[in-house]
Amino acid sequence: MWRTVFVTKGEQISVRDGSLAVKGEDENLIPVEDIYSVIIESIQTSVTVKAINALTESGAAIVTCDDKHMPCSLTLPLNTHYRSYSVLKAQIEMPEELKAALWKKIIRAKIINQAKVLAFSFRNISVRDKLFEFADEVTDGDVTNREGLAAKMFFRELYGSEFIRMADDAINSALNYGYAILRSAVSKSLVSYGFNCALGIHHIGEFNPYNLSDDLMEPFRPLVDYWTDINHLDLLDSLTLENKRGLINLLNRDVLFDKKKTKVRYAIDLMAKSLASCIEKGGDEYLLLPEIIRIESED
Repeated sequence: MWRTVFVTKGEQISVRDGSLAVKGEDENLIPVEDIYSVIIESIQTSVTVKAINALTESGAAIVTCDDKHMPCSLTLPLNTHYRSYSVLKAQIEMPEELKAALWKKIIRAKIINQAKVLAFSFRNISVRDKLFEFADEVTDGDVTNREGLAAKMFFRELYGSEFIRMADDAINSALNYGYAILRSAVSKSLVSYGFNCALGIHHIGEFNPYNLSDDLMEPFRPLVDYWTDINHLDLLDSLTLENKRGLINLLNRDVLFDKKKTKVRYAIDLMAKSLASCIEKGGDEYLLLPEIIRIESED
């Protein structure tokens, strides 16, 4: 099973004999080929260029955090796909009709997952049912903004009527951290299939190098919302290492994907692969998206 390496102190990171060497008071060796991603929590950590090269050549992502211990940068491998140019060309030439149909499918899946979270959390049935209605009403391109309407109802029902997204509080810190981990995982898979993450389906931010990642992570976001609700009593003004480990470990949680129980990180990879099929075959029906299932316990 691939591993996420979480570096929390001022260790030195190098590579030796095919293994990542993380040296602090002790030294730990992890085979590079087993590593899914490395998350560097401490700004005191030093990393050799040889280690960065070894990780990216093996397909691993490297996430670094700022002085507030929040993810701030992402290092991904370049040119790992044998048909990078043809994939880029297909992205650029993707018809607007296909983009609109894909966005409808993505947002519908996101809203359905939000409704399921409310059901799993035993929230107001009428709000849950309204979200299912919104999901059925999503049009191509979501021109009626059912996503925004659903999000407003969802967050207030889950976290309380006073909740404001992006406020400076513990819940938003957990959401931001979890979303950043999801974004890095989605970006890693997209790059491995030759996609340019800056070329989005719906997101078109001029200064955003991860527009496509932000598109494809949408159906997974409610999983972070769900975890944050379950663990809200354990969240303080700043996230603890245990909180962060829990959010990182969401990549090892199960979702339903193509009607099969699958780990999130594998579901993300299969989703990216299905997007390649969509573009190649020109149909939104080839895009496969996750269905959230109940979290039975905290490991």
